[in-house]
Amino acid sequence: MKRLVAITIVAAGAWSGYWFYASGQKRAAIENWFTEKQEEGWTASYADLSIAGFPNRVDATLDDLSVKNQDGSIEWNAPFFQLLSIVYNPSHVIAIWPDTQTFATPYGLVNLRQDDLRASIVFDGDDASSLNRFTLTGQNLQARTERGAWDAADLLLAAEREPGATSDYKVALNAKDLSVTVPGFGSGALPDHIESLAVDTRVAFEHTWDANSFLFDRPKPTKLDISSADVTWGAMHLTASGTLNLDAKGVPEGSIDFSLQNWEEMIGDIANSGAISHEQAQSMRMMIGMLAGSTGNPREFDATLTFSGGMMRLGALPIGPAPRFSPH
Repeated sequence: MKRLVAITIVAAGAWSGYWFYASGQKRAAIENWFTEKQEEGWTASYADLSIAGFPNRVDATLDDLSVKNQDGSIEWNAPFFQLLSIVYNPSHVIAIWPDTQTFATPYGLVNLRQDDLRASIVFDGDDASSLNRFTLTGQNLQARTERGAWDAADLLLAAEREPGATSDYKVALNAKDLSVTVPGFGSGALPDHIESLAVDTRVAFEHTWDANSFLFDRPKPTKLDISSADVTWGAMHLTASGTLNLDAKGVPEGSIDFSLQNWEEMIGDIANSGAISHEQAQSMRMMIGMLAGSTGNPREFDATLTFSGGMMRLGALPIGPAPRFSPH
């Protein structure tokens, strides 16, 4: 009996020592990250760093964070941020964000409010140098900016590195009950509610994602392969697939095939909103109607959106500059 007690005491002491070692490692890693960023010219600070979770978890909580990159173009402020992990598996981290936080971006200030925004992040090793998979979930997200407001009842963003790849990831985005409100955009007749959005892609990046990538050091995408995209927006139902190659500035080259159902109702909503005139809407109906009629189903419009030389065209019709796909 005495031997059993002695073994238990020794084991408990050893485990306690291991927990304090692991907690010290996590504290040092966080403190070193902030120190390194400050030395690089960032503004990076927090009011308090606490480590809890004994005996099985190592949970870090940072209070009153403020992080700004060198040129001040991006800044993140939050009342707290948590990084949770099991003591014997530090490569699997749970990140938890507060209900409110703010982001300053080159496009303006974003105030974000949400319920239970968290991510499960799995790295290949304890040094967090290579991301294996990532899952972000959130409910009742509300983003407010000077340019408008975006809401979503449910959000899921998941990424997993392709087997045998270094920086190629399968990425899926699912959102339900999205609302978009842009001040001054017509009379409001344009549907501002997107019932569902589901996108399944393969994305190649210039280098692998690591722990630093989630805030500011995001690798640029080099190729976007859209396996499927499905959007239900008011009367419209859109499906799409295609492949885009992206240059160093994020300018795409390639094409996306899409199918648009109930397009006539959508054009009517756009015209009623004031975004286009009813004469322009009629011209669009005639043009799309001729193209849609050739497929045998006049309510379904199938076409290819082509990106070339920094411009977009719909079939043979030029429609304007191509967007840039860049994380910066």
